[in-house]
Amino acid sequence: MSLQISAYISEDTKHEMEHYSATYGVKKGYIIENALDFYLQALYEIPEEFIVPVRVTLSDESFYKVVDMIENPQKPTEELKDLMRGD
Repeated sequence: MSLQISAYISEDTKHEMEHYSATYGVKKGYIIENALDFYLQALYEIPEEFIVPVRVTLSDESFYKVVDMIENPQKPTEELKDLMRGD
């Protein structure tokens, strides 16, 4: 038995799904069901601490800190240089 669900999605996601549906000739319901299956399977198999959210919401203060770190990056430490070299 099937169950119909309703969800709000962003315009970008809607356009991506419609494009994929038209390109590959699959129904949108099929795309959504497969996406949910993959997502739920990942939740069962991957430890929670390794799940990275698709979207990160920042406070205004945090946003400006991130912008500052991008515009004024710190010099890498010796430990980081060693790690990147594989030492």
